[in-house]
Amino acid sequence: MHVYLHETIDPVRAPGAHQRYLDELGRIVRTEGNAEGSAGGRCIANWVPIFLTGQWPQIIGFWQMPGGWDGFAEHFDTHPELFHRPLDRWYGERSGGFDRVLIGTDWTPTLDDIVADGTRAPVVLHETIRVAPGGAPDYLERLGAFREQLGDTHDFRILGGYEVAFRNQSEVIVVWSFPDVRTLTRTQSAPERFPELAHWHARSARLELEHTGVVVRPTDWSPLR
Repeated sequence: MHVYLHETIDPVRAPGAHQRYLDELGRIVRTEGNAEGSAGGRCIANWVPIFLTGQWPQIIGFWQMPGGWDGFAEHFDTHPELFHRPLDRWYGERSGGFDRVLIGTDWTPTLDDIVADGTRAPVVLHETIRVAPGGAPDYLERLGAFREQLGDTHDFRILGGYEVAFRNQSEVIVVWSFPDVRTLTRTQSAPERFPELAHWHARSARLELEHTGVVVRPTDWSPLR
């Protein structure tokens, strides 16, 4: 079972703060892998929302936890401190954030799969979906079947589906990959051109209690770029 770390970061509302944060984080990812004392995740992407589609400024970090649940447990059992050591270094550029632990489906590619296949996702639709408690596994199973049905019919695809841990199986993250913004907007402006997608939206809406989507781009140092 593959475990992922998902963080929503709020940069300081000051000129240049968000870029300084991304520049420093990119240097760490390229040279150190991750900041000392943090959870040790391997970076899949750091995304920034496209203006007008979500809260801004904001950064979404996405990491794979080495060793799955065992790696997660080992890290936090051997790092019992309340705040990890690099926290102070970020105070100048970020004001806070919100973290999730995700469990990947068996059809979701790992970071190694992404790198080996040369997968790119220059434009991503990132969906956060709330379902009835206990409903996440069924939702993701249906999503996986739709992903298989969709195949290579269009230029876009479902990159991954994840259950959010510690939520009583009531929250799901879905990541869609698009080659460009125009391809994404066509699914909105001309839904009749994508009948299978419209059918999925109609079916999934019956399972969803809340649905929030934001359009994001990866940084140039993210593997998905």
